[in-house]
Amino acid sequence: MPKQRNAKGQFASKAATAATLPARMSAARLPAFRPDHQVGTYTALGYQSKRVASRAGRPAIGGSGEFHAQYDRGDLINQSRQFYRDNAIYRGIIDRATSAIVGSGFKLQVQSGSTRWDDAAEAIWKRAHRRPEVKGLVSGAEMEAMVCREVLLAGDTLLVKLGKGAPADAKGKLQHIEAEQLAGPGHGGPGIKANRYGAPTEFYVASYRRGQVDVARAKPHAPEDVLYLAQTERPSSLRGVPLAQASFPMLHRVNDVCDSEAIAWQLLARMALSVTSEFAPEEAHTTSKADPDAGDDELADRMHEMAYALIFHARPGEEVKGIDRNIPGANFTESIRMFLRLLGLPLGLPLEMVLLDWTESNYSQSRAVMEQAYQTFLRHQERQSQWYLTPAALWQLERAMAASKLPDRDLDTVTLSWIAPTFPWIDQVKEAQAWGLKVDRGFATHAEVCKSLNRDRDEVVATRVREIEEALKLSARLEKKHPGQKVPWQILAGMKPPGEKKDGGRPAGDSPAGGEDGGQPDGEGADG
Repeated sequence: MPKQRNAKGQFASKAATAATLPARMSAARLPAFRPDHQVGTYTALGYQSKRVASRAGRPAIGGSGEFHAQYDRGDLINQSRQFYRDNAIYRGIIDRATSAIVGSGFKLQVQSGSTRWDDAAEAIWKRAHRRPEVKGLVSGAEMEAMVCREVLLAGDTLLVKLGKGAPADAKGKLQHIEAEQLAGPGHGGPGIKANRYGAPTEFYVASYRRGQVDVARAKPHAPEDVLYLAQTERPSSLRGVPLAQASFPMLHRVNDVCDSEAIAWQLLARMALSVTSEFAPEEAHTTSKADPDAGDDELADRMHEMAYALIFHARPGEEVKGIDRNIPGANFTESIRMFLRLLGLPLGLPLEMVLLDWTESNYSQSRAVMEQAYQTFLRHQERQSQWYLTPAALWQLERAMAASKLPDRDLDTVTLSWIAPTFPWIDQVKEAQAWGLKVDRGFATHAEVCKSLNRDRDEVVATRVREIEEALKLSARLEKKHPGQKVPWQILAGMKPPGEKKDGGRPAGDSPAGGEDGGQPDGEGADG
C-alpha cells in the first residue's frame, strides 16, 4: 500500500492515516470524514505533480527558517561561488546588481547643528574610510561593493570591529568575514547564538586553515563588536542564503543549452558534405581508426582524420548532400532572452540590465523597467546604510571623540544621512527638464536634484560660488583690457549668457505658444 509521511516525518500507510482522521475530527467537532470529501484541505494538494514530488523525495516539509537552511546553506553558497567563478551569466547578473546598488560609493552627510563639527566629522570618516579593511587592499568604495556582493552571493556577511586587544596598526579597522567563516559552536552550528527571542547574543568566527574553515577554533564575538548584514527570508531565520538560489536549477539548464548550441556550431563549421552509401558501416570501419581517448562506455570509439580538402569519387548507390547549417534554432534567441529575464527576477534586474542591451526599448519603456528595478535597489541600499555604513561611521566618531580629535557631542542628536547611487538619467535632456520643472513648481528641491546625480548640494553650491566669483573677476579684467567690449561673465562660468537663443532661433524664454515655456518643456511629447 502506498505510504506517506506523517507529522513527524515518519512513513505511514494511507489506511493507517485515514483511520486516525475520524477521531481527530470528532475531538475538534468537525463533520465526519468521507473519502470523497476532504475537509479543510486546499485543492492544489490534489494535483498529480504534488504526489509525484512526494514519491520522488521532494515533499513540502514544514519547519523554521533555520531548519530549512542549516543543512543546505553550505552547498548553496558553494554553488553560488562556483557560478560566480565560471558562469558569465551569473557573474554579470551579480555585478550589475552590485553596480546599481553601490555605484561609486555612498557619501556621508552629517547634520548636528554645527557646520564646523559636521565638516570635522565628515573629514574623520573620509580618512577612516580611505582604507577601511585591516588588510589595506581595498578602498572604501571597493569595500562597500564587496560587502554588497557578499550578501548577494552568500546571503550574509560579517565585519568585526578591531579595537581593544588588536595591534596598534589594526585598531579602528574592520575585518571582513565571509559567510563560510561564520560557523560554530561545534560542527554544524549556524555560527550565531541567540536568546529566547531569537536575538543574536554571540557570533562565532572561524579562520581558514589550509584552505578550509577551522570550526573547532571558532571564537565568539559580542554583537556590539561586529556589523552583521543578512538577507533573511523569514522571521525565524538568523542566516541568509544566496539571493538567486531559486534560479540555480534553471541556470544549470541555460548553461547546458548554451554549451550544446556552441558545440553544434563548432561541429557544423567543420562539416560541409554528407555521403550516403549502402555499405557505409563497413567502409567507415575500414577507413577509420580507434580513438585512443574514448572510454569503454562511450558510443563512438572510432575516428576519421580528414584533410581540409578532399576529392570524392562517387560510386553507384552513393549520394552527396550539402549540410544545412540551420544553427542556431529558429527560437533560440527569443528563448534565451526569456530565460535570462527569469534569471534576473530574484535580484530585480530587467532584461536590459542583464544583457546591457537597450536596442529594443524606447525611452518610456526603459524608464518604466528601471523605476521598477530601482525599488529593489533601494531596499538593498537601505540595508547597506543602516547595517554597515551608519554603525561604522558612528564607531569612528566615538573613537575620534574618545581620542579628543573631535569635540564631544551626544551622537543621538546627530543625523547621519547617505548620498547613495540613484535612479540613472536615461535621457539627460528630458531628465534635466523634468527635474527643472519639479523645482520650479515646488515639487522638489535643489538638494534632491543634486542627490539624483549622486552629488552633495553643499559641495555643488560652494564650487558654483567659487566659479562665479572667479568668472566675475576674469570678466572685469578682460573688459578693462579691451575697453568698449562687453564680456559676459556667464560664459566663463560655463553658464548660458543672457539673451542666447534656443534651437530654432528663438531667444531664451520665448515660445510660439505665447507663454514662457509653451506649457511643456522641450523634448517632451510622444516618444520616438
